[in-house]
Amino acid sequence: MKNLRRALSMIVSIALLISLCGCWSAKEIQIQSYVKAVGIDYLDNEFIVYLQMLDFTGIAKSSGVSGPTSQAPVWIGKGRGRTLDMAFNDMYKSAQLQVSWGHVTAIVLTDNVLAAKHDQIADMINRYPEIRYNAWLYGTKSSMEELLRATPLFNLSPLVSILHSPESNFKQYSTYNPVLFFQYILDYNEPAVSAYLPSLSLTKKQWKHDETPHDMLMIDGAFFETGRQMKGFLNRNQLAGYHWLLASMDRAPLTIEKEGTLYGGISVKLSNSHIKPVFHGSDVRFHVKATYYGGMYEYMEKITPDEMNRAAEDAIRKQIMDTYKEGLRIGVDVFGLEEKLYRKYPQTWKKLTGNGEHLLLKPDSIEQLDVKVSVPYYGKYKLRLH
Repeated sequence: MKNLRRALSMIVSIALLISLCGCWSAKEIQIQSYVKAVGIDYLDNEFIVYLQMLDFTGIAKSSGVSGPTSQAPVWIGKGRGRTLDMAFNDMYKSAQLQVSWGHVTAIVLTDNVLAAKHDQIADMINRYPEIRYNAWLYGTKSSMEELLRATPLFNLSPLVSILHSPESNFKQYSTYNPVLFFQYILDYNEPAVSAYLPSLSLTKKQWKHDETPHDMLMIDGAFFETGRQMKGFLNRNQLAGYHWLLASMDRAPLTIEKEGTLYGGISVKLSNSHIKPVFHGSDVRFHVKATYYGGMYEYMEKITPDEMNRAAEDAIRKQIMDTYKEGLRIGVDVFGLEEKLYRKYPQTWKKLTGNGEHLLLKPDSIEQLDVKVSVPYYGKYKLRLH
């Protein structure tokens, strides 16, 4: 009886083992190519795609305490085609391993493709199921190959660069917020929003590895789109006031200067901001209020705390208005004023803009700009000269 029971148990166990699903479709990770960044250009009626691939073996070694001893290798693939899919397939012809798209963390679009095919590019990328919505999205006016070859400090992997991990840089220098793919798609599809796309470039002058110049990634401005139409590009000088109304602004520098005298420099953080539409008959104006606090880390000429606060407020107010007018020049609402009207009074917005056919903003649409700055921290010294 015991033997019969044991035999039956063995038969049932074998049957269960046979019915279990195995990893028949599993692939060895070392025999696939992992795409980390995709670059897309458009030239002579053809799409040109660039793929940045990284050697994960080298990346794993670079996590040691002593740090990497050599630069993690970067591989760049390139394909061309009349459509985006044809360009990818052109690259496949010479790919030695299967290409995996599930690890893409950055997408870069050139000004050429933004100008010619920006209304199609989102749909083309979205239709590919492996590419996720949480990739960082950038525009660029620079060479795509140079951007994708750029590496950070200390022989570290490109995965810690601004291209793949922009949050660290933005936390310390909060001037141009990074944008995820899904955030851009949301803004792109909103009728009252001017979609913002940071522009990635290279600086060739600020860093050296020993005596050799080393290219570093940086944001040099932004592209803007309204009503699913690409409106243009604004550089860093034109966007000098863009960050002052960013809810995510954590730290930004401000020079205190008055009548040609340089008094010092402070680091500023946005405490809160509020934009309110105000009606004057059939006309709409906006009241903007923003409060900041910060710390002074440079003190060059004698100035009272109240004078310093007023100088900072004047500087921020001027930069906001200058950037606002630069946006109007290319037909975009840089600070999202119309969106506030659209959210609260959608029918009024539709009437005043022709259902989004044109901006309602004018140079004097910001009727009131109330800026308050408080600097409670003066570093390790009180507010005094040496």
